[in-house]
Amino acid sequence: MMEEIKQSLRRIVSNYQLSDEFSRCLTYLLDQHEGGDFSDLSKLHFQLNGGILTKSIQEVFNLLELWILFTDIVDDIEDGDESKWGIEGNVLLNASTAFVSIVMLELQKVEIPYKSEVTRLFCHYLLQAVDGQHHDLINEITSEEMYEAVVKKKSGSLIALSSLLGEVLATGKYTAKLEMSAHYIAMVAQLNNDYGDLLNLQRDLQDKKRTLPILYLLQYEDSAFDELRLYYSQHGDSTMNICITPQQIEASGLSIYMHLLQSKYRNLALELLKEIYPTHDVSLFKKYI
Repeated sequence: MMEEIKQSLRRIVSNYQLSDEFSRCLTYLLDQHEGGDFSDLSKLHFQLNGGILTKSIQEVFNLLELWILFTDIVDDIEDGDESKWGIEGNVLLNASTAFVSIVMLELQKVEIPYKSEVTRLFCHYLLQAVDGQHHDLINEITSEEMYEAVVKKKSGSLIALSSLLGEVLATGKYTAKLEMSAHYIAMVAQLNNDYGDLLNLQRDLQDKKRTLPILYLLQYEDSAFDELRLYYSQHGDSTMNICITPQQIEASGLSIYMHLLQSKYRNLALELLKEIYPTHDVSLFKKYI
């Protein structure tokens, strides 16, 4: 299915008759995109709300994937991780600007119901996501509550966009419970990403990011983490070579804490979805949580 979406987006890019080199750049980035979950989630909500899939509705789901690609690129540039795309940062930023422009132009052209509300959702949740990204970038998270608030905006906004987009395309309205379920799903995903980074690459550690797993270790009362606390107390770049071992992580109880938190938010999301769709099998959503 993702290949069909990419083919559709390639055709859209070619229709704008951009320079050959720039078109190749945009197509290359489209080919790099490994998405699909956001449009699939949106389509699931659309169908559960009685929506009938048409070519125009599918085009909106395709544009959602282009929107997600745009946000992924900008997020990587801001996090200093643009090398994964194989394109220089300034060229990458320029390409991302083209993607957001194309989405806005295509939304104006596509014949769908509730077009004004659909366009508003795209813009509203992008603004919420960049607000959350701002707080992530300034790196001033000090508690679980602050972490959840940032994740709610940064990651939760894009999942909320996907969820509410499907409902709005089908019914013209959306429920607050559905937005909340999206925030819970985002928490599960972000905790998985942050804990996975600590177990493997530890990039967040080197960048002194204050993710929830790292905050847990910083606040854990054990001399084994004194060096970690010293490292985070130093301003600017540090010459310390910091590393947390799997044994330290296991001894701290962090793995249990992460498991309990993820289970909590997963169950909260599923309970809300059961309330929203009482006559449907909400296990359909488990692949996204």
